[in-house]
Amino acid sequence: MSDSDQQTAIWTPGWYELDQTLVLGQRQKFWFFETIPDTDSQADQGANHFEAGMMFFNKSDASENCVARFARIDEMHHAQLGSILRVDTDGLDYIFFPVEGEEVIVNAEEEPGLAYDFDQPISDWSIHVKLSDVSEPIADVV
Repeated sequence: MSDSDQQTAIWTPGWYELDQTLVLGQRQKFWFFETIPDTDSQADQGANHFEAGMMFFNKSDASENCVARFARIDEMHHAQLGSILRVDTDGLDYIFFPVEGEEVIVNAEEEPGLAYDFDQPISDWSIHVKLSDVSEPIADVV
C-alpha cells in the first residue's frame, strides 16, 4: 500500500466516555467530524499542530457535524508515548497501550487527562492516526 492510499486523522479525547476506542489493524465504522471544527477551540488539546485530513468525532460536540465511515487503522502515534496499539475508552479510565512500554491508565472523569503511576506529565493526549480503505460517508447503520 502506498502512502497515497492512506488518509490522516486526529483523535483528540473529550473524556467522560465520549470517545471512540481505537485498535490498530481493525476495520470498523468510525464517526468523523464532517467539517473539522475550528482548531482554535481545540488548541489546548493539541489539535492545532497537526495537519489532519479528518478528525474523529467525540460526543463532547453536541452538533450534528458528524459522518460515519468504515476505515482500517494502519498506524497510531502519540507525541510522547510513541506508536500505539490500542486506546480503550470504555469506563471512567482510558487505557493507552503503547507498542513499547507499559499500558498507561488515564483518568477520564474526575481529573481528565491525569495519568496514574506515570512519571512524565502529558498535557496533549491527541493520537495521530493513519487510515486506509476509508469508505465514502455511510448512512447510520448499526
